[in-house]
Amino acid sequence: MRTTIQATSTDADVQDIRTARRLAEQIKQMQPGSMGYRVTLKKYRAVVARLGYDPIS
Repeated sequence: MRTTIQATSTDADVQDIRTARRLAEQIKQMQPGSMGYRVTLKKYRAVVARLGYDPIS
């Protein structure tokens, strides 16, 4: 007997992936070192920590 396990993402995971993509786009357009950049990067890192992986890389 063979059993296959299929991974599914939850609605929260999907939302986190969307948020990560949006934040990554914002980070690309910001000046490194600025206050907004640091705050946005902190939010991005929090989303990546919740997901357990970086969806952008």
